[in-house]
Amino acid sequence: MSDLPPPPAPPPPPFGLTPPPGYVAYGGTGLTGGQFRRTKALATWLVVLLSISLLVQVALILVQLTLKDAAKDFIEDNLTAAQFDDKIAVFLLVALLASIASIAQIVLLVIWTFRLAKNNQVLGRQPQSFSPGATIAVNILGGCTLGILNYFMWREVWSASDPATAAGDPSWKQRAVTPLLTAYLALSLAGIAAGIAGGARQFGGFRTSNKPSDLAKDIADQIAVLSLSGILAAAASAAFLVFVRQLSARHVALTGEV
Repeated sequence: MSDLPPPPAPPPPPFGLTPPPGYVAYGGTGLTGGQFRRTKALATWLVVLLSISLLVQVALILVQLTLKDAAKDFIEDNLTAAQFDDKIAVFLLVALLASIASIAQIVLLVIWTFRLAKNNQVLGRQPQSFSPGATIAVNILGGCTLGILNYFMWREVWSASDPATAAGDPSWKQRAVTPLLTAYLALSLAGIAAGIAGGARQFGGFRTSNKPSDLAKDIADQIAVLSLSGILAAAASAAFLVFVRQLSARHVALTGEV
C-alpha cells in the first residue's frame, strides 16, 4: 500500500473563470477588513421616488401653464377671487406633493450614499475627499452651494465604484466620470438662474404676497420664465435619475451584491 503513487494534483482552473483583480465576494471582508453594506434595494426605491418626483414636476409645469389664463381673467375681472384661489389651490397641492417627494428622496440619498462611500472605504479607496459621514452633510446641506459640492461628491463616488479598478489601487480617482453628471449640474444651475430671473415676489411658484392681485400679475407677466425654470429642473431630475441607475449598477458589479 505504501508503494502506491500519490494522487494527481487537481487541474488548474479553465482560462477566463478566475475573478477580476478587484473582485471581493459580497458578504466577505474587503481590503480593510470591513464588510460590504447592501445598496441595491435602496437604489431601487430611490429610482421609484425620483420617477414619482419627475412626474410631479411635469404635472406642476402643466398646472402652472393653466394658471396664465386664470390670472388674466382675474385681472380683467372675468374671474372672482374665490375662483382664482381654487385654481391656485390645485397648483399648491401639486407643489406640496413635490416637496414631500423631495424630502423622502433626501432620506434615501443620505442612507444610500453613506453605504456607497462605506463600501468604497472597505475596498481601500483612499484618500477620500468625502468620507461616509461627510456625504450625509453634503446631501442635506449641499443645496446651499447650489449643488456644486454634491457634484464633486458624486464624481468621487462614481470613480470609486469602478468595478474594473482593483481594491487598493491608488489610481481610482483618475477614472473617467459619466457626462450625465455634468449635464445634471448644468441643467440644475440653469433652472435656478431662470427661477431667479422669474422675479422676487414669486420664487419657485409660491405666493410671497397676501394680495391675489399681486400673485395674478406675477403669473401673467412671468409665467414663461418660471415655466422654463420648471422644465430645466425636470430635465435635471431626469438626468440624475439615469445617473443613479448607472451608479447603482456599477457599484453592485463592484461589490458582487445579488
